[in-house]
Amino acid sequence: MNIQSKQQGWVWLGQLIQDIRYAFRTLLKNPVFTAIAVISLALGIGANTAIFSLVNGILLRSLPVSNPQELRVMQWSGADPALGVHGRLLPVGVDTRKGSDSMKAGPWAGQRHISNAFSYPLYKDLREQCAAQADIFGYDDLIVTARTQGEPFIARGMIVTGNFFTGLGVRPVIGRLFTAEDERPDAAPVVAITYAFWQKQFNLDPGVLGRPVTLNGNSHTIVGVLPREFIGVTPGSDETEFYVSFSPQSSIFSSYFQTQTDYWWIKLMARMKPGMKDTRLQAALDVTFAAQAGSFMKEPKIELSDGRAGAAYTSEGYRKTLLILLGTVGIMLLVACANIAGLSLSRGAVRRHELAVRAALGAGRVRLLRQSLTESLMLALLGGMLGIVLAVWGRNIVSRLLAGSPDGLYYDLSLDLRVLGFTLAMAVVAALLSGLLPAFRASRVDPVDGLKDRAALGTSRLRAGRLLVTAQVALTMLLLVGGGLYIRTLVNLVKIDPGFTVENVLLFNLNTDSAGLSDTAMNQLYKQAQESLSTIPGVRSATLIDTKLLDGRLPGGAFFTLPAHPELTKYMQPQADHLTVSETFFTTLDVPILLGRGFTTTDVEDSTQVVVVNETFVKKYFSKEYPIGQVLRSDMFGKQSADWNIVGVCRDAKYTGIKTDVSPTVYFSYRQVPAIASYFALRTSVPPLSLVSAVRKAMAALNPNIPLSDITTQKAVRDKDISQEIMFACLCGALAVLTVLLSCIGLYGLMAYNVARRTSEIGIRMALGATPSNIARSILREAFILAVTGLTIGVPVALALTRFIKSQLYGLSPSDPVTMIGACVLLIAVSLLSAWIPAHRALRISPMEALRCE
Repeated sequence: MNIQSKQQGWVWLGQLIQDIRYAFRTLLKNPVFTAIAVISLALGIGANTAIFSLVNGILLRSLPVSNPQELRVMQWSGADPALGVHGRLLPVGVDTRKGSDSMKAGPWAGQRHISNAFSYPLYKDLREQCAAQADIFGYDDLIVTARTQGEPFIARGMIVTGNFFTGLGVRPVIGRLFTAEDERPDAAPVVAITYAFWQKQFNLDPGVLGRPVTLNGNSHTIVGVLPREFIGVTPGSDETEFYVSFSPQSSIFSSYFQTQTDYWWIKLMARMKPGMKDTRLQAALDVTFAAQAGSFMKEPKIELSDGRAGAAYTSEGYRKTLLILLGTVGIMLLVACANIAGLSLSRGAVRRHELAVRAALGAGRVRLLRQSLTESLMLALLGGMLGIVLAVWGRNIVSRLLAGSPDGLYYDLSLDLRVLGFTLAMAVVAALLSGLLPAFRASRVDPVDGLKDRAALGTSRLRAGRLLVTAQVALTMLLLVGGGLYIRTLVNLVKIDPGFTVENVLLFNLNTDSAGLSDTAMNQLYKQAQESLSTIPGVRSATLIDTKLLDGRLPGGAFFTLPAHPELTKYMQPQADHLTVSETFFTTLDVPILLGRGFTTTDVEDSTQVVVVNETFVKKYFSKEYPIGQVLRSDMFGKQSADWNIVGVCRDAKYTGIKTDVSPTVYFSYRQVPAIASYFALRTSVPPLSLVSAVRKAMAALNPNIPLSDITTQKAVRDKDISQEIMFACLCGALAVLTVLLSCIGLYGLMAYNVARRTSEIGIRMALGATPSNIARSILREAFILAVTGLTIGVPVALALTRFIKSQLYGLSPSDPVTMIGACVLLIAVSLLSAWIPAHRALRISPMEALRCE
């Protein structure tokens, strides 16, 4: 029995090798069909692989540490938290991606909040009390002025607890990482650097251990280098370059109040002890947290979440986008498979005589079925290999579009076994979808009928092809409508006037944290910088701003009272967004003053305190009064109950984002209040980025120890604000065009085969007096009917599915009639054009040659 089974196995293997060799020869004999099939499948499989690699890197990939399933991310929730939080603080149920990095609970009084920031003393209590259940470790982000050998530069890092790396389970490439001893107050300041930092700053020098790195003017000794694959615990955020322990933190930032119980800033993660259940850790954490935080909030509770992917707050912002893209490229793959199936059916009809001969010589149905599927599988595998090449290229493009920057996303997007397995699965699925129906048709060939002439073939043989073309048109309609909606959304967003000019504006940030300057010296530096920058050839005007405009964040919560309207404080204290700017702000950014005046150089700290407000502020609070001369009372900036006189009203402008509504906004002069941050905006008469070198020289002449960072243009910031819309418009538009092309190929193939099959019939009709227009009209009518049938199915499905992208549209509805009608007209026109070539060929058929073709 075993010998017989082995013999049968060898026979089956031999037949399989024969099928592969025969399929290879057959595909080589039909290079046009093979090229179309492979390229079509490569586009479909490559697009799916590219998007899935992003899904894998952003949503599925775990941290490259030991046993990542044991990691947990810690947050807390509570009602009416009466404390300041340097981290995320949002009402429960609100999208956490929109959280501010520094918010207070006042505006959401009475609601339950969730946050990721803890105080350092609370962290120590949680770590000690819950040591039996988990190892809890902490971290926080840093942005510092660093220096290794040459010029200072801005570096991003993390300040971590001594057990951070042991808790994560990370081992160094060389040297050592932190221990509990490095967290002691008297510990020497040490730093662990990332592999990328080691490569960039030290050229992978193995003697880097023991060398100094200056951070904010303080020397730290390098003790270890992290592995290349470790990119931190917050995937998606800006690239981390170094890690320092908590012990020297006061020398890096004097503003960090590490030991204060009311300063909540440290983020926490935990590694569960082996065999520990979440419920036991949760109970232990809740007891300790309630005892410590009960005086700050009501119903305090610790929230645990899966930490295998790290504290991936930003990844959720891409979930819906990536799933939509995955569905879109999936539709494209279906169209490609339907296209190949239709072409294979037409080609199979041509090969019917060959198959009939093979069946007459003894080939069974299973052998014929297997032979056809082998050809389809070979096409799919060739398409999959080419698709991987396209995926690597396309993945980088999508990454850049999704991030809205040339650097792309800060995720590990390498092709791992999961992605390669997905590609193989797509190839097998494509082979089945595109080859199963043709293979089934090939296996049912009748030797007697197959050996007859072409005139004996019935029209029923085209039914499957017509169904496939109809399905292609319906699926293409989905992509065309989606692409059209996203393109029109992008057009609507680009047309929005933010209220200030974004063209020819250079932006950069001055990192002054390490300069150690007083407020007076800082203001003097800003004044000198503005004067120096304004004299650079090509610079029309320069201004100081305390934040980057259209970056999604704007200082809000400027609480105030209006002596003229005390009734406004009856329920809630009025508030507005606020900007600290220099006197050239309104002219540099083309924001006109509508009433009164703007700031001047005489608006200094010792003079009358003045502000400028926008139109929305006036409409909301002074709709019936003349605003100039009104008083705004606020205790901001450490000035208790200070009165600010409104001296000007400017035009409304969108500073948070293009899609946001204009909020009441108050402008302060940097000469009267300290700027929280320091961005400079330069209006130029030449391409903005061409002035970067001159700007660096001008700032280095003022203070060489203050580096420039975040150099960009205001237009680039605007484009990043609408990066997802740009990505959807580009990708969906390109995919729709490719899908239309595939549908054209499918329809052309069907019509061309139909014309070839009906050669005798067309010749007889022309011999009996049919005109060329009659012949062409019948062929075009069939294509028109197929297109209309597909649209009849595709339009209702598109109307049903586009409602799921309603939140991503701007200025139009998901059932926008212009987009729907335009897509229908385009598909009908393209279908008729695809059928015209075979129709034109039919007009050139000679009746005498047609009657002799058999």
